[in-house]
Amino acid sequence: MINNNDFVLINFIGRIKSSGKIFDLTDKTVAEKEGLNQEGLNFGPVLVIPDSNYVLKAVAQSLLTKSVGDKYTLEVKAEDAFGKFNPKLVKTFGISSFRESGVNPSVGDVLMLDNKLATVLSVSGGRVMVSFNSPLAGKDLVYEIEIIKLIEDLKERCSAIFEHYAGKKPESVTIDQNKVTLHSKDELKQYTIDAIISDINKYVNKEYKVEIARS
Repeated sequence: MINNNDFVLINFIGRIKSSGKIFDLTDKTVAEKEGLNQEGLNFGPVLVIPDSNYVLKAVAQSLLTKSVGDKYTLEVKAEDAFGKFNPKLVKTFGISSFRESGVNPSVGDVLMLDNKLATVLSVSGGRVMVSFNSPLAGKDLVYEIEIIKLIEDLKERCSAIFEHYAGKKPESVTIDQNKVTLHSKDELKQYTIDAIISDINKYVNKEYKVEIARS
């Protein structure tokens, strides 16, 4: 069975329980079949380390009683997902403040306000009501999960952590004694580099000296 520090690749479909609406998934074929907007989405199995915070804790912990090849459905209560809806995080703004910035808000829009993401709940009478709750706050979720494989190879583990944070695989990975070099065509933000290095040391080998080099 899967252990806390295993590197697990899974496919999943996440749905809102009350409506059946898909909010996230890894399978491009399903996205096309459901007619979902695919803009900005990366498809393919995702990395889960049960002891990490790469996915919802309830999803990660559910793997611990499973094995490669298992397919199952997991229900996650709102309080174990994105939290209960907090009415104190609902605010009202004058519509003029949006239009002065060239924004014409409509219900369902997700906007950046006060350096936070906010969802537009209503627009009426010159007033715009927004929620700083997660759009999934207060919603019970259902996940359809398939466990694809375990990653055992050390280079593949380093590559998987890189992909988790950078959104794509490195060009190559070399391990020379205790030095790991990940080659990337893209220039990464420092916080991304720091996260990759930290997790390789935490989950692969704490003795590794990790370098990310432009190729």
